Amino acid sequence: MMNETEERQQDIKMPRLKFIPLGGNGLVTKNMFVYEYGNDIIIVDCGMGFPSETMYGVDMVIPDISYLRDKKHKIRAILITHGHEDHIGALPFIVQELSAPIYATRLTVGLITVRLKEQNALRFAHLNTIDPDKNVQLTFGNFIVEPFRVTHSIPDSVGFSISTPIGTTVHTGDFKLDSSPLDGKKTDFNKLNRIANKGVLALMSDCLRSEKPGSTLSEATIQEKFDKAFETAPGRILITTFSSNISRIQQAINASIKFHRKVAVVGRAMENNVLTASRLGYLSVPKEVLIKNQDIGKYPNRLLTLIVSGSQGQPGSALSRIANADHSHISIQHNDQVIFSADPIPGNQDAVYETIDGLTRLGASITYSDITSDFHVSGHGAQEELLRMISLVKPRYLVPISGMYRQMRQYANIAASEGFNPGNIIIADEGDIVEFDKQNGRLKGKIDTTNIFVDGLGVGDVGSIVLRDRKVMAEEGIVVVVVTVSKRQGRLLDEPEIISRGFVYMKESADLIKEATKMVVDSIGPDRRVKNWLAVKEKITSDLEKFLFKKTQRRPMVLPVIIDI
Repeated sequence: MMNETEERQQDIKMPRLKFIPLGGNGLVTKNMFVYEYGNDIIIVDCGMGFPSETMYGVDMVIPDISYLRDKKHKIRAILITHGHEDHIGALPFIVQELSAPIYATRLTVGLITVRLKEQNALRFAHLNTIDPDKNVQLTFGNFIVEPFRVTHSIPDSVGFSISTPIGTTVHTGDFKLDSSPLDGKKTDFNKLNRIANKGVLALMSDCLRSEKPGSTLSEATIQEKFDKAFETAPGRILITTFSSNISRIQQAINASIKFHRKVAVVGRAMENNVLTASRLGYLSVPKEVLIKNQDIGKYPNRLLTLIVSGSQGQPGSALSRIANADHSHISIQHNDQVIFSADPIPGNQDAVYETIDGLTRLGASITYSDITSDFHVSGHGAQEELLRMISLVKPRYLVPISGMYRQMRQYANIAASEGFNPGNIIIADEGDIVEFDKQNGRLKGKIDTTNIFVDGLGVGDVGSIVLRDRKVMAEEGIVVVVVTVSKRQGRLLDEPEIISRGFVYMKESADLIKEATKMVVDSIGPDRRVKNWLAVKEKITSDLEKFLFKKTQRRPMVLPVIIDI
């Protein structure tokens, strides 16, 4: 038996457990969490984020995995809590580099497979299916992981008990304590009690609705609202929600069947997810109910339901194209009713409202969250559910995750108000390192992280400088200066040509363009001869920027182009 001195020496030698949010903390999206103990690393979730309005041309934002690049040999597994994009969307872009096996429930594996196929990345993935209803423990080096079922707005959601030699952490994933989930599979309180009885070092808990008192409504409440809307609708009903919100899609299908409507699924992501969920048995859709998009015109409007992707106003999505009157099979008609069965993600509000305005101009009747909350309930627990999770797990430390900073802070406040030790609540922002040993938990440094932008096929090749240039071009315009020179003589052959795009209308600014042209010639020099064209390009840029700002108080991007002939 060890004495107190020997125990202290052993604790010093024992590795610390590190918990590092690479995304998800300080944001609602881009969830990715690293657990590191000694020579072992496991990752929980790997999600994408939506670009803000100033991220011109960016399709999505993914976590920065720089911290993991020299530790890839330590990564034992990637564990996924559920199939929403903000938890799986980055996988296609990092799975090849991290080269770690992925573990998820059956539906989540199906949705991940769809995403990987879309990006031609399935060949790089080693997917493993886990069953939270079985007492399964997965061993990854020093980590022992046990999944437990939670209720959320998508079936097959789980949290994880993560045990190490210094203690156990509970990672909830996104959850609410829904007493009547559509699939009948409730949060596994028995397993949580069993985990709690063994002692829990820290609870890493979803906190997105920590500002909301009470409890979140059950998903089952939406069905009655759908039925009422379907019963009275005189024409087509277009329902838009997240393409991964399988439960909501099922409710729309249920109402369509009840009121004898055919269903068309519109949008590639929506079509793929419906097909996958149906094949796996998570979505019940009679074959005679579904119709193809090209057959929509063959049925009376009052007998049609369209389930459409694009609830966040994403450019190029099916709903966005319908709102822009640019969809090949669907145009808004009199008596069309559009139901938004999803709240805007923070940062997407303007895009959503623009889509709503477009649909309204075309004559549709729109129902969205600013008008009524009848058609959407959150998948996240409110204050009573968050406090109940604490009482179930009985952790020594509390670490709020998957929320904005204010929501993490509010969770800390309500936990402290109910008697949780404020000194044991750790607010960790993206990149913060939370370190635990047997006695203590604390913030212990920070790693540098940055947003990684996905733009078309490029991943990470668009950075802050490119975005700054795009911002300048969008806000101030661009001026191109074309200078034709003799390669042999090294001199200007003709007057420079100035082209304006998004800066001034050239036909109405002839005098300004004429002055600018003269200024460019003066920048080259009186004899029009040049030895160092790189220096001349820099001088043209500097002189023209100053000249244009003096004349217009605007700073367009100036791009000199030298043509040698």
